[in-house]
Amino acid sequence: MKDTLWRGTAFDDTFRIFAVDATQTAQKARDLHDLSPISTILMGKMISAAAILSLDLKNEQSDVSLRIDAEGPLNGGLVICDMHGDIRGYMRRPQFETQAAADNFYPGRQLGEGTFTVIKSQPESQPWMGSTKLVTGEIAEDLAHFYMQSEQVPSAVALGILVDQNAKVRACAGFMIQQLPFAEPAKAEQLIANLSATPNLSDLMDMGMSLQEVFERFVFKGIDYNLTPARNISYRCNCSKERFARSLLTLGLKELQEMTDGITPVCLYCNSKYEFTPEDIKGLIESMETAP
Repeated sequence: MKDTLWRGTAFDDTFRIFAVDATQTAQKARDLHDLSPISTILMGKMISAAAILSLDLKNEQSDVSLRIDAEGPLNGGLVICDMHGDIRGYMRRPQFETQAAADNFYPGRQLGEGTFTVIKSQPESQPWMGSTKLVTGEIAEDLAHFYMQSEQVPSAVALGILVDQNAKVRACAGFMIQQLPFAEPAKAEQLIANLSATPNLSDLMDMGMSLQEVFERFVFKGIDYNLTPARNISYRCNCSKERFARSLLTLGLKELQEMTDGITPVCLYCNSKYEFTPEDIKGLIESMETAP
């Protein structure tokens, strides 16, 4: 089954629901970047969060970036999701591991102080960017804090990922529920009570529960709600030799003239290598020299 983004509502459309199953996407990210367990966990949670954030995109050519900049040893990373569900990203310390084995499953402890930044980009306009301080380094709590600070929208967020000791992803999923301004207080209290009685999402996934089962048995127990698939998601990089060539041209003639022996740049998002031979560099230089 393909990884899927879901959206829905509850209590007569007074609460919005966003949900994602990102298991295969997180596994591909782990494989491409050879991530350690703790980096896999951080990457998986950021993938789920960025996918959820992408459900607010309106333009076909737009995307949303989630960036964590942290002072701790794990340091953070970046994940981008576009309107079509294509996701790419990287961790700044992909092979980082702590000496205490048990701590390798708690990335928030290794992030420390830092910032949580969301960037929404669309063609022919300046990107929108919002940033808040990291609260705990647990991405779910920081995403809820971000929405409250930037948009004053009360949000409940849960992100879970299960990995084994070899960083194989067993399950990765998450959801966000947002209260709209006209929601009845009694309805909000009922939902809060359900959420308080819901065990940790990762523990429920470890028992073999799907996201839909978690909703039925816990989160929306006794509550009318609807949930429909919005689109599939997958890890897909948009790099190419042509894109790298265009980037090289932006460096300027002087820097290109220092690369006449050829170079082999590596994509930050998927580790693909692109060889530019001396002839390739010569062609780029000639194109700059003859350009109007």
